[in-house]
Amino acid sequence: MSLLPTGTPLVLLNAFPLDRDQWEPLLTALDAPVGDIITFDSPGIGDMPASPSEPSIDLIADAAVAALREATGSQDAIWVGCSMGGYVAMAVLERHPDAVAGLGLIGTRAGADTEQARARRLEAAEEATTLGRVSDPQKVAEGLLGAAARAQADVLASVIRNVDRQLGDGVAWGQRAMAARPDRLAVLANCDAPAFVVRGDDDGLTSAEEAAAMADALGVEVTVVEGAGHLVHVERPEAIARLIDGIART
Repeated sequence: MSLLPTGTPLVLLNAFPLDRDQWEPLLTALDAPVGDIITFDSPGIGDMPASPSEPSIDLIADAAVAALREATGSQDAIWVGCSMGGYVAMAVLERHPDAVAGLGLIGTRAGADTEQARARRLEAAEEATTLGRVSDPQKVAEGLLGAAARAQADVLASVIRNVDRQLGDGVAWGQRAMAARPDRLAVLANCDAPAFVVRGDDDGLTSAEEAAAMADALGVEVTVVEGAGHLVHVERPEAIARLIDGIART
């Protein structure tokens, strides 16, 4: 692998349905030799206005690459995404491979949704549109976290607050975008940048088999973080900080 120059930007791509405040624990723990660190929200989430465009992971990926290049002047970055953010990172790899200097996938999968999963997403999108919000932020937050983090009142409360402030239009847009995404496992096999795949061993939303499939395609080993759920960057930020440091120094 070629040496990444010191100062390569780092782009952090959100798990759903959370805004970019989710990255604060990782930013506190991070001490890697990276350049600009970019976090931003998907349409209708956090400070980002809702989009009239057809919901699409590709749209987020294209906008992220354009924003990276405009904001930093750099043509590439280390892309780290959790869950939905992983879908965006894989879309960047497929559509803009020259923009990927490193890749980190956390609690995500390369496969498209099954018909049943797609139907559940579309139902959730309709519900969010009708209610104008997520119906049960605590239930969603608890599903994103492992048992150890759920037992930490401050961590759980922070994630609940984040979910609770998201508006229904943004939640619906994100659900529909994820439901429409394609399988991108073959895309990972063509990645020649340093990469990592992480899964919390208490993640109830993705499987060990899905993580292994991505790792095999990338030619790396899965990093399993004990006691963490879906949001490893929130629950065990030091583990993700170490992996980013490893890529930045490769």
